[in-house]
Amino acid sequence: MVLINLTLLVLYFTQCTTSFNHIDTPYYKVILTSSYEDNLVGVHLKNKIEQDQAMQEFVAGRLAAGEMGNGIELDSIKPKEKKKKEAMYQAHGFDEYISEYMVPLNRSLPDRRDEWCKQTENQQYPAEDLPATSIIIIFHNEAWSTLIRTVYSVYNRSPAHLIQEIILVDDASTLKHLGPRLDKEVEQMDKVRLIRMPKRGGLMRARMAGIEAAQAEVLTFLDSHIEATVGWLEPLMERIHSNPRAVACPVIEEVNDKTFQYKFVTRDLEGVFYWNLDFGWREVSREDWSPYETPAMAGGLFSIRKDWFKELGYYDDGMEIWGGEQLELSFKVWMCGGVVEIVPCSRVGHIFRSFSPYKWRTDLQIPEYNYKRVAEVWMDEYKSLYFDRLGLTGQEESINVGQYGDVAQRQLLRQRLTCKPFHWYIQEKVPSLGENFIIGSGEIRNSHHQFCLDQQDNEGNEGLPVLVFDCTGMKGNQYWYYRSDGRISRDILCMGATKEGSENENHVELTTCDTEDIWSYDPRLALLEHMPTGKCLRVTRSPLKLWLSTCNHSDTEQKWYFTNYDEEGIPAIPDTDEEYEHVEL
Repeated sequence: MVLINLTLLVLYFTQCTTSFNHIDTPYYKVILTSSYEDNLVGVHLKNKIEQDQAMQEFVAGRLAAGEMGNGIELDSIKPKEKKKKEAMYQAHGFDEYISEYMVPLNRSLPDRRDEWCKQTENQQYPAEDLPATSIIIIFHNEAWSTLIRTVYSVYNRSPAHLIQEIILVDDASTLKHLGPRLDKEVEQMDKVRLIRMPKRGGLMRARMAGIEAAQAEVLTFLDSHIEATVGWLEPLMERIHSNPRAVACPVIEEVNDKTFQYKFVTRDLEGVFYWNLDFGWREVSREDWSPYETPAMAGGLFSIRKDWFKELGYYDDGMEIWGGEQLELSFKVWMCGGVVEIVPCSRVGHIFRSFSPYKWRTDLQIPEYNYKRVAEVWMDEYKSLYFDRLGLTGQEESINVGQYGDVAQRQLLRQRLTCKPFHWYIQEKVPSLGENFIIGSGEIRNSHHQFCLDQQDNEGNEGLPVLVFDCTGMKGNQYWYYRSDGRISRDILCMGATKEGSENENHVELTTCDTEDIWSYDPRLALLEHMPTGKCLRVTRSPLKLWLSTCNHSDTEQKWYFTNYDEEGIPAIPDTDEEYEHVEL
């Protein structure tokens, strides 16, 4: 992605040495900095221009730093302040110093809506006919500035008649500023209530406390470090009003964790998941800003009718702390007769931490514990694809999977709901996974040297060489898929021939999965043939290297074996999409 970096640095003028200077302070120099994708158009370009203008207004002393969502950096910071700033960053996982001391609590933001959103013909109902919502915001040891800025942005950028209440749920915070000071602040706020959890319950239990207290027929969930933009709420309520079984999600944009720039999402994205049950985004092509279906939701920000959520069994109360709840909700909404949508006219900025500052339970692996519950209840035969990612190669599945609590009540819930099978969901709603089936999975091992293919999977790793190391048996970076379309993939990237001009010594590298890099594999010969070149994958110990060589059936350095292999597909899928057959519990 090409970025344009725009930094405004105004030097200290000598004639101002005796007066207050809002740029060169005694502690640091203030720099406004914002970065953008190249070739912006439409509302994205308009908003960039607005941010540029706000920079100029800051220089003139007429606007505070950070207004219109501009980012802030501090230069020439004094050692004592720098130490304080770093400590605040480590405490919260984002630059609290910038947030606390530089960014206004009620700062202005660009109107992120395209003109399409404002045209009356694209609005199904008048705003006065839309339902009010209870907005539920849970938090644990949240920074003061981000929590209060969240509330201000929601309250001030929402039509009053659409907010029934804003419920803040404190999940047993221990920070001093979230005690009596917060009580006093909330007392002065209209429509805002504060609920205190007696002990740490985690995301799902804290949200359930908010649900139980909510008075509106529609629930809206937000995180405690967001900034809502103008017009964010009406499109969500419109979707719920139009379809009571819809789950409506805003476009989640980024508030940068270091500069607090409000950054624009310019692409249309749908939520997806991989067989390790990690969540991700996939670009789609859309002609306008109308709502569209998404296979999965991110889970932090969405609206849903309370009665529909209740029918679906709310959250799984057997889950711990966080993670997996968004997949469970996505699965059961789709499989049980609902729809999950992204609403482009609704835009909310969110701080994405680079690390979590919180302590979790040490006796359970989170979120894997929750993923296992989701897989067991909702994924039918596909659960084996997740379970096989756990533990050690060659070890019994039951040992690899381990504990995940009692799921009997969740299985009974699914039985009562008479939902469609997971196979239907994959085929009909998850094209990223349903277009192809898996033939081989696990290690790709060369028995001659006992080497396995290895490389870390990440969108940013395109072009990295595929490596070989001793087989660890720990799966991880050595877990691959051989798909029915002939591609060899991790979860996100695929393996292909090294491109011309590459500096990689190995002849294969990570590529996107839309190239011509198709592989043919015959388990009897155990050769991996790269179809575009007609050459086979070979490994040598000295030098330690992967080659594309002339195919030789007798060359054991060209023999590769998958941990799991079935040309009929993994897992075995029933021939017909019959109603989900329930087991006796």
